[in-house]
Amino acid sequence: MTEQSRHALDPLALPYAAVLADMGDAVTVQDRDFRIIYQNAAMQELFGDCLGTVCYTAYERNSGVCPDCPVAKCFADGKIHKAERHIQIKGEMRVLENTASPIRAADGRIIAAVEALHDVTSRKQTEDRLTRFINMYAAVSHTNKAIMESVSREEMFDRVCKAAVEFGKFTLALIGLTGPDGVVRSVAHCGVASRYLDALVVHADARSEEGRGPTGRAIREGIPYICNDFHVDPITTPWRVAAQKHGIRASAAFPLKLQGVTVGALKVYSDHAGYFDGEIVDLLKEMAANISFGLENFLREEQHRTSDEALRNREEQFKLVLEGSNDGFCDWHVPSAKVRMSARYVEMLGYEPGELVPSPETVKKMVHPDDWPLVENFLDEEMANSHPSFEIEVRMMTKSGEWKWILYRGKVVERDENGMATRVTGTCTDITEKKMYEEQLRYASTHDQLTGLYNRAYFDAEFVRIKSGRSYPVSVIIADVNGLKLVNDSFGHAAGDHLIQLAAQAMKDPFRADDVVARIGGDEFAVILPNADASVVKAAVKRIMNFKPAEPQEEYILSLSIGSATAERPEQLNEALKQADSRMYYHKFSRKSGQRHA
Repeated sequence: MTEQSRHALDPLALPYAAVLADMGDAVTVQDRDFRIIYQNAAMQELFGDCLGTVCYTAYERNSGVCPDCPVAKCFADGKIHKAERHIQIKGEMRVLENTASPIRAADGRIIAAVEALHDVTSRKQTEDRLTRFINMYAAVSHTNKAIMESVSREEMFDRVCKAAVEFGKFTLALIGLTGPDGVVRSVAHCGVASRYLDALVVHADARSEEGRGPTGRAIREGIPYICNDFHVDPITTPWRVAAQKHGIRASAAFPLKLQGVTVGALKVYSDHAGYFDGEIVDLLKEMAANISFGLENFLREEQHRTSDEALRNREEQFKLVLEGSNDGFCDWHVPSAKVRMSARYVEMLGYEPGELVPSPETVKKMVHPDDWPLVENFLDEEMANSHPSFEIEVRMMTKSGEWKWILYRGKVVERDENGMATRVTGTCTDITEKKMYEEQLRYASTHDQLTGLYNRAYFDAEFVRIKSGRSYPVSVIIADVNGLKLVNDSFGHAAGDHLIQLAAQAMKDPFRADDVVARIGGDEFAVILPNADASVVKAAVKRIMNFKPAEPQEEYILSLSIGSATAERPEQLNEALKQADSRMYYHKFSRKSGQRHA
């Protein structure tokens, strides 16, 4: 950086230094050579004093500019850029949201960049946990479907392993059965780490080294063995080199039983250490139990294959599979308008056997009115077409008056000479909990965890949507909490979080349902007001400033710096956002200047 550029930066750095120092996020400033010329306290706490060194060496331990570097992009086009980084800090892997913004000299040249790091590790961990649960739930559901539809053990084993990898997102899944010689041999497997099996020798007998691993132990003891860190667990030593080569970090083995005797194991592997939490383990136990149930069914089929009774037993066996998997069963004979409902189907809707009249009209009355047109159109198509199977999700009213989400899977099993359906058979699964997790995941992806307001990602998406819409004039408000760092330092971060929550309440109360109120930074908030001119936004700002907490704090008070602007046309909206931001900072600087002169 030239001395002329450094001189041009100084007037900007001085007034902004106090703001950057007070920010809750870690902040650094780099010159055009990527040399660190400023760090706030939060950044120094993470990485130490790195002034004078280049950022890619100080923060990433790289010898050159990092790939996809937002600072480099910022220097290239003068725009704000973001990236998500996984960085090990003090021995712990953290997920940081990285934002780089240009600093310009008076003549418009970019002379430096401000880089802010926002720790989103906790949010990512919550999202990952919910995603893992939903994926595993889907794997169990498809396992049940495989058990019901497979015509052989081999097909069932293959489909179960594929479901575990495709839906459960495991790097490897296998089913091993114990032979007469005690060797556990893979009868089905799937996954990107399948080559790991080339060197895998497993025995059920503890007298050999190959029998003292996780799989052998699970088979001998008849209980699951969970290994959440494959490279630390003392019983995995013989297999660690091969596991590391194929990216395996954790594994779990679940015994498979036939007529009360352990005959093999379901084994799944993950590339993430600590993957198998309590919820995942419970679902895998259910999957192993259902596979064992399927083995029992195939054994019974083999024993009755040559008799007429086997045909009658098969339907009963499928019912047992469904009951074991917690699914219901529904059979509709179209010409007679008769519907057979399994006990589990009636139970999941809160009724006792015999309470419901088994008819299509009964089912229709329980379907949510908003969902019935979808069901009706769907049935019309299925009746006339020869689709191999179908799936549909609807809300149904329980006996207690609550709505439950039910997933119907099935097929048309009989048609008349004209090809019209005469019999429809399928399963019914209560997916209410899954829907709740999906809703939680959607909420977590669009809302700030501390305040409940929309987050930065949602704000940015809505800004783009509203910009191209017809809701003009559109007004923008930017607000920043004054003195947050002082409250954190004086009373602790819990008090600082409370101050942010008070600010969120002050920002939320004055606005309409269509307004987008978001927390876009550590102590920064933003609002988009469609169909709002300058007078409307002025009144809204006044309501914010007049906000009084229900329980005032004696130690500290809520103070906000606010800026606003209005765009009459789409091409003015970006400038309005910048103008609101500038006015907010002017408000903050004026306040601080007033305090110093006082």
